[in-house]
Amino acid sequence: MMKPSMKMGVIALIGVFVVFYQYHLSTGVRFEQMNDFNTGGSAEDTPMISQEDVENYVRTSKFTEKMIKSAVRKVQETNGLSPDVAALLVQELVNHLNKNIFVASENNTKTLRPQTPTTVRSATLTQQLSNKSEETVEPLYIITPTYRRPEQIPELTRMSHTLMLVKNVHWLVIEDANVATTQVTRLLERTGLKFEHLTAPMPEKYKQKKGAKPRGVSNRNRGLQWIRANATSGVFYFADDDNTYDIALFEEIRKTKRVSMFPVGLCTKFGLSSPIIKKGKFIGFYDGWIAGRKFPVDMAGFAVNVKFLLQRPNATMPFKAGYEEDGFLKSLTPFEPKDIEFLADNCTKVLAWHTQTKKNEPSAPLDMKLYGGTNLIKLKQQIV
Repeated sequence: MMKPSMKMGVIALIGVFVVFYQYHLSTGVRFEQMNDFNTGGSAEDTPMISQEDVENYVRTSKFTEKMIKSAVRKVQETNGLSPDVAALLVQELVNHLNKNIFVASENNTKTLRPQTPTTVRSATLTQQLSNKSEETVEPLYIITPTYRRPEQIPELTRMSHTLMLVKNVHWLVIEDANVATTQVTRLLERTGLKFEHLTAPMPEKYKQKKGAKPRGVSNRNRGLQWIRANATSGVFYFADDDNTYDIALFEEIRKTKRVSMFPVGLCTKFGLSSPIIKKGKFIGFYDGWIAGRKFPVDMAGFAVNVKFLLQRPNATMPFKAGYEEDGFLKSLTPFEPKDIEFLADNCTKVLAWHTQTKKNEPSAPLDMKLYGGTNLIKLKQQIV
C-alpha cells in the first residue's frame, strides 16, 4: 500500500504537471519543436537560436522552477509531505523541465526565424545553454547545520548572499528539528541556489545529557548521508551559519583532492586555529584547545573531496562534544596529517572567521488589542 507521503507526492506531481502543461500550451510552441531543439536535425531543419531566445529560455525556466517549488511547498505545508520526499519531487520535476522544455518569450509572440548575422547556429539548445552554465566546474556541497532561534534567518540570509557568488554550489541546510521551518524553506527558495532543506534532530539521549552537547552532529551526518546517496564528484565543506566566509575560500576548497586544511580566524583564546607551516613543511597545529586530539582543528578549517569520502563508507562524525572534528577526520582512515593539502597560500591567509552573532532574547509577544490588523502582525511572523 502506498504511504500517505507518497500519495501526496503523486498528487503534487500531477498537479504541477497540469499547471505547467497549461502554461506550455499558452506559449504556442509545439512539442515537436522542442524535440528539434533538444535532439537536433539536418543542417536545413535545425532552428537558428538567438542570444535573446536563450536568455528567454533561462528566465522562463527559472520562473517555472519557482512555480514547481511553490506548488510542492504548499502540498508539504498542508498535507504533511516529508521534507526528503518534497525535495526529491522538486528535483525530479526540475530535471524533467531542464531536459525537455523550451518556451517562447514572455509576450508569447516570439517565433523561430531564419539565421541572420545576429543569431548563432547550435546543434542543440542544450549545448548552447551549457556554454552559459556554471556547471563546468566541479560542484561544491556546503553542509550547514542550523536550528530555530532569533538569529537563524539573519545568519542564513547573510550566508546565502555569499553562496550566491559561488559557481556550481549545492547548499545542504539541515535543521535540528522534527519539522522543517517554513521561513527557512522560503528563504532558500528566494536565493535561486540549488539546495536541500532537510531535518535531523539531535537524539533524545544527547539532549538530556548534562554538560556540553554534541550540537550539529546529527545534521552533519545527515548531510554526509545525502552526499553518499546523490553525489559522485566535487568537494564538501561544513559551513556553520554563524561564521563569515571570504568568497575566495570556495575557489580554494574546490582544489581539494583528498582533505585540505586552512586557517580559521577569531577561533579559541588564541584568536586563530591553523596548521603550522615552517619552511614549507607541516610541523603541527596551532589551536587554543589541543586536548590530545590528533587533528586539533576547527570545523570551518577543512574540506573533503567527495570521491575520497565515498571510498570510506564508514566515515562519520561522533556524538562526542569537543571531539567532532577530530573523530570525523580520524574516521577517514587511511588518512594521516602528512596527507593534508594546505590551502590559502600555504596557510598564510585567513578566509573563514568565527564571527558568532550576539545572542538575542526571544521577542516580546504582540499586544493584539493595540496592534491587531496592523502591519506588525506580518512583521512578527518573521521574528522569533
